[in-house]
This record gives sequence, structure tokens and C-alpha cells, in this order.
Amino acid sequence: MSQPLTRKSVIARILCTTAAAWLLCANPVYAHNVWLEPDTQGGYVMQFGGHEGRTEAFDPAKLQRVHAYDLRGREVSCDVQNMHGGIRVKPNAKAALIAVELDNGYFSSVKPEGDMLPLPMDKNPGAVRGVHARKFHKTVVRWGAVMQKPLGQIFEIVPLTGQAPHAGQPLKVQVLLNGKPLAGARLSWNENGAPTVSDAQGMVSVTPSAGTNILQAIWREAVQGDMKTMQNSYEYLLRFAVH
Repeated sequence: MSQPLTRKSVIARILCTTAAAWLLCANPVYAHNVWLEPDTQGGYVMQFGGHEGRTEAFDPAKLQRVHAYDLRGREVSCDVQNMHGGIRVKPNAKAALIAVELDNGYFSSVKPEGDMLPLPMDKNPGAVRGVHARKFHKTVVRWGAVMQKPLGQIFEIVPLTGQAPHAGQPLKVQVLLNGKPLAGARLSWNENGAPTVSDAQGMVSVTPSAGTNILQAIWREAVQGDMKTMQNSYEYLLRFAVH
């Protein structure tokens, strides 16, 4: 005879089902991300791609914002330069955090599981599936109070501490959508890490390791009444080093 379900067990089942669904719906269109790689001159080179370790060129016009902040959360200057094969970012020496936003545009397909073309649904006759893909990123230069402050990105990971994390010790973060806690977002270390799901307050506890850590968050939401798309896709990379 089966046991009655408690509220706790129902929530656990929902979270497990959600995590499994995210694994099943992986798609190269979604898997692309934007992030910053430090160079030897004190700047950063913007990277795009990441699916199965591959990077690729992207249209600089898709880049929406690059902002830098000091330890207290005050915005500081950040020089964004077009360079051969990409974009270079050179922040002010006081920068503790760099944030990036990129709109990768609309994609659609005339088949439920077919290849996606870089067109909105209303420009792709017969399209039955459409996605609007947006990418977000933070690179931590130095830990401080600014880490705990939401920056107002549409989709955002916010650490709940201003102290530098330690390898092997839990780090709590909160996922926000339009500034509000988001339940059910999928988080993992890099693309292939074991996933976990944010709780009702958007909270997740993760455990960083020594070296460079890249925490990925993914959220998909259905869109109604938009001729261009059926779904918004948001992806986030939070990059920081642990010594």
C-alpha cells in the first residue's frame, strides 16, 4: 500500500522532475554563453560559445551592456574595444566586478525538433518553434560588498556574501528574474556539471573548488501572444577564482 505524499515529498518530486527536464531539453542554440577571459595586459577578451568547449565569433551589435563596479557597487569606467576576432574589455583599476549582457537574437524552426535558423518565427514561413536567446555574465575581479548587490540584469546570479569563498565550503547564491527570486532555475558548474535547482526563494547552495569556477544558470519561459517567439531563453555565467 502506497504512503500518502507529504508537502515535502511533493516538492522534492517537482524539483527532481524539473532537473531531469532541463537535461533532456539541451540544445546547442541554448548552450552558447558569453564570458570574459583575462589577458596578459590587465584586460579581458570576450568569449562566445562554450558548447562542448568550442568558441566562435559573434556580431558585436548583439552586445548590449558592459559595466564595471568598484567594491562598494559604484560604477567605474570600462573601455570596450573591437579587436580582430572579437571584443576586448579594459576596466578601471578600481573595478571589482564586470557585468555583461548580450542579446543573441531570435531563432526558429519549421520542425518540432529541427535545426534552428537565426530568424524570428514571423520571418520564417511555417515555423512551429521559436526562441529568443539572451546571455548574461559576471566576472569577479575582487570580492567585496558589491557581490551581494543585484545589478538589475533581467536574469542574474547574486552571491549572498561579499567574502571570498573557500574551496570545498558552501557558497549560497540567489537567482533573480526581473529583480525577483526565481524558483526552478537550473544551476551547474560549467555546462556538464551535475545540476541543482533553485528553491522557492531562488536560493541555491553550491561548493566551489580551487581555481577558476564557472557557475551556469539556465531558465526558459513560455511566451504568449508574440509573433516572433514562443519561448524566452536566459543563460548566465558567474566566473570567479578560488585560491
